Amino acid sequence: MRILVMPPFDKEFFGEFVKEGRLDLAPHNLFDLVDRLDGLAPGFADIAQPRVHFAVDGVLETDWSRDLETAKEVIVLPRVGGG
Repeated sequence: MRILVMPPFDKEFFGEFVKEGRLDLAPHNLFDLVDRLDGLAPGFADIAQPRVHFAVDGVLETDWSRDLETAKEVIVLPRVGGG
């Protein structure tokens, strides 16, 4: 599965690991993905809940326990505030 990390997280956390904004990982679900990303860049898990959205195959996913076995791509993107 391809993991696409969008700015600012690509540079802030994964600059040395990301090639063209992409990581190749095989997480079981989004909780597992956060754990794996935190293993690469300690501190990522601490900011994931308040700052990160995940899009699985182009659709924003709020259920972090969703099985990712058949997913082709997960995009890690910043939450956008507004009001």
